Amino acid sequence: MKDYDVVVVGLGVMGSSTIFHLARSGASVLGIESFGPTHQFGSSHGETRILRRAYWEGEKYLPLLNRAHELWTELQATSNEKLIVPTGGIFMGHPSTGIVKGSRNTAEAGAIAYEVLDTAQIRRRFPAFRVPDDMEAIYEPGAYIIMANKVRLQMIDLAIQSGAETRFGRTVQKIEKCGESILLTMTNNDEKFRARSVVITTGPWMAHDLLPELSNHLSSNRVPIYWFDSLDKRRKEFTSDNFPAFLYDHPDGHLIYGIPAGVSSERGVKIGFHNRQHVPCKPDGLKQSVSTQHIGEISRYIKQLLPGLNPNPIASSSCFYTMSTDENFLIGASEKYSNVFFASACSGHGFKFGSAIGESLALLAQGKKPPTDLSVFAVSRFSF
Repeated sequence: MKDYDVVVVGLGVMGSSTIFHLARSGASVLGIESFGPTHQFGSSHGETRILRRAYWEGEKYLPLLNRAHELWTELQATSNEKLIVPTGGIFMGHPSTGIVKGSRNTAEAGAIAYEVLDTAQIRRRFPAFRVPDDMEAIYEPGAYIIMANKVRLQMIDLAIQSGAETRFGRTVQKIEKCGESILLTMTNNDEKFRARSVVITTGPWMAHDLLPELSNHLSSNRVPIYWFDSLDKRRKEFTSDNFPAFLYDHPDGHLIYGIPAGVSSERGVKIGFHNRQHVPCKPDGLKQSVSTQHIGEISRYIKQLLPGLNPNPIASSSCFYTMSTDENFLIGASEKYSNVFFASACSGHGFKFGSAIGESLALLAQGKKPPTDLSVFAVSRFSF
């Protein structure tokens, strides 16, 4: 049995960031992942994610988001590959909606550069969008795309260079106290590891397998993602020069997000619903296929909003949204094990925070104070 300062269970973006920061600090660390380095069964896979700081979800996210932005920028400096791609971001909806008001409020609170665009300005500057006459937008020029798989692999690679160990294709069956340490038992061959602290970042598997204390606060949904090709005559409208990352609050309340074509090896424009087409599922029940009903529905929205796209997707897939009761993050220490820490329930908007959440988890696991206050994300908020 081998001993470590910290064992990290789950190497999605949160876990990868955690072992990176731990190894860089000189801690002995082991990262364990049930699947491979680039598997398709969690919430962190795929090529791209959006980083926006004019965050309509609330100003409480801003300190963590600002720190994440700093750390993504630092990570880019470690690689000759493009890990972040500037595109700008446009967040559209009726002026009364949370998308517009919330984005503006956070931008002003954080001194984040932004512009307010009316419908005519949206159509003129970004002709790919066909929006109703009463729409308004917040445009954030500093928004960008994070290359999801690349940043995860970069952090894992740098962690290994700094001395971290990893085990892929291995699953932790149980955790238990072992004196002042934590004992982890593997399912594969009953191999055991012991650590002073453990960090669990297994997304929807967390409450199901290792921390049942969180089961009342977490649920897992299967959510589709789509890719659309542009019509030949309008292809330039959908490249990053003319088509920013976007959020669109449809008048019926359904929130659509999208990423321009050409920023990654993925073909076409990546689009999905954020708050629709959620299918409850068990963590071991993720299916990659998407129903024809869901495909037909997204196609109808594409015809209205983006007529320069072929409304029939060229590809589709699914990922997990691990949802908390209030759709805010859960970050903290286990009630049962004071030296077991976790982060999950990122509710479909957590990837962009991964660099900073990993840093905070690494510090917590070493008995140190994170640079940002995480109390707003504590499980104890549900006891009031």
